[in-house]
Amino acid sequence: MKRLILAALFAIAGHAALAADLPPELKPQAVLDADVVRLGDLWDNLGPKAETVVAGAPQPGKRVTADARWLVAVAQAYGIDWQPASAYDRIVIERAGQVVDMRLIETELREALAMEGVRGNFDFDVANRGALNIMVPGNGPTTVAVRDLGWDPRTNRFAATIEVPAGSPAAVRQRVQGRVFPTVRMPVLARAMGRGEVIAEKDIQWVDMREEQARRDVITDARQMIGQEPRFQVRAGVPVRLNDLQRSVLVSRNSLVTVALKTPFMSLTTQARAVEDGGKGDVIRITNLQTKRTVEATVDGPGLVSVVPGGPRLLSN
Repeated sequence: MKRLILAALFAIAGHAALAADLPPELKPQAVLDADVVRLGDLWDNLGPKAETVVAGAPQPGKRVTADARWLVAVAQAYGIDWQPASAYDRIVIERAGQVVDMRLIETELREALAMEGVRGNFDFDVANRGALNIMVPGNGPTTVAVRDLGWDPRTNRFAATIEVPAGSPAAVRQRVQGRVFPTVRMPVLARAMGRGEVIAEKDIQWVDMREEQARRDVITDARQMIGQEPRFQVRAGVPVRLNDLQRSVLVSRNSLVTVALKTPFMSLTTQARAVEDGGKGDVIRITNLQTKRTVEATVDGPGLVSVVPGGPRLLSN
């Protein structure tokens, strides 16, 4: 076993000596995890000099190009026996970086606003949203802190400093401004629906929307939607206005309907033609196919209407 260990040590020493004898060789690219550039990031085969710091690293996610003239100056300053093969020799120095998840920033900002005094359900906009695209070192933490938050309840405007990583002396800090918007729960269609489709409870879902979108003609009570049908195609997930819906059409214009007349003494039926559309409970005009007289009738169901006892002439010849 001792012989194997000694052999390995000799092999390592031999490789180190061989590497020390090799001439410095410029690397094609340097990808850094640290905030400094070392000689070993630029050249291979430098031995102990590889750990020597020569410059600051680019910002996370950024890159710079070191040309032949700068490399020659560095080589001369640190006693490196290297000359460029041509004036076009260069190396790209890149700092590894990662973008902080914007959803994480928004979550922390929402919690901070709630702690500052914003009550109830709310949404918010960041005016300088580009400031939330924060890049930090690729090998570092991405914890987020919200500092120096100020919120004006009169205007609902706020300003804060986003810090990543939270509590780090080298943290990236971005100042942001925005506005808070109170929200309300509103019923919307879970799928797009059009005329002829009757809205059921399963077709409705609840979403949070800004109060400013809840105009007077927008439906906020799901009961106003159930049993109705769209007058035209209504998209999913958008506020539904009262004028967007109508009673479900059980009798269509120009369709044949069965007319019922019921009294304590008799029950009669006949055929008529609807002059207009109607939903359940609507009073529409119909024309008796035999007498050609037009009277009003109440829609009771699909293709079924009824007349009041005062209209027997509709049913007679």
